[in-house]
Amino acid sequence: MRQRKRTKASGRVLATSIVVVAAVSVLLVLVCSQVFIIRDIMVVGNRNLLREEVVTQSGVEIGDNLLTITKQSLKNNLEANRYIEYMSHGFDYRGTLTININERLGMAVVYDLGYYYVLDETGMVLEVAGSAYPTYVAGPQVTGFAIEPNSRITVGEMLPVHDRNQLERMKHILSEMEKTNMLARTSQLDVGHAENMYAMTAEGASIVLGDDKNIRTKLLIAREVLTVREARGDLKGAKIDVSSGRDAHYIPATLPTITPVPTATPTPEPSATPR
Repeated sequence: MRQRKRTKASGRVLATSIVVVAAVSVLLVLVCSQVFIIRDIMVVGNRNLLREEVVTQSGVEIGDNLLTITKQSLKNNLEANRYIEYMSHGFDYRGTLTININERLGMAVVYDLGYYYVLDETGMVLEVAGSAYPTYVAGPQVTGFAIEPNSRITVGEMLPVHDRNQLERMKHILSEMEKTNMLARTSQLDVGHAENMYAMTAEGASIVLGDDKNIRTKLLIAREVLTVREARGDLKGAKIDVSSGRDAHYIPATLPTITPVPTATPTPEPSATPR
């Protein structure tokens, strides 16, 4: 009899424990489901794209549960738009999901086989502009690329160049041009030779850069020369050599003609009269 009573008591305790654990579990699920509900979405890093465009591209909606969203799914959704690069995302106690992106901008143009292509600073092809030059791009036309033979230039992929270092040099120079306010002023950038790169300005002046060492200093020096010489109106066809990274050597398009200074014709002295 006592054994039966103990068995019944143990069964009641076990049943009670199961009920309590189940209730706590349900409560925790309910609490967590409310804690991780997305109540607002913030976008950081967009410049031209609207917040609403990025949010729609992400596939996330107000009321979604954060636990159902993975980093990979968010990245895949966002980067289906070639102008968006996913960086990270975060969530705070107020229920705000923050999406950090890098908006790819058209910063360069490349010409190949009759078509102009718009690139971001890394060399990703953003769009095919067709046979007309895309004047809406803020940066220069980049020349000198060794494009892989028999390759296709594809939107959404990197420019297929033989030497990837050319893309790295372009990225470095374009970034520094943007920081020094020289990007919009540059009409061409040639990266064909690593030690002898040059740029052309909208005014028609050539800037000899040499290599990409101390490129910011070189661009700042060139910018100062452009500012000084612009008022004189003699930039077209001129050359500004900043390859030393220390100073500039300015060569105007037309060198001044040296006017010879007239000199008196020497008159021989009369010989002395003999006495």
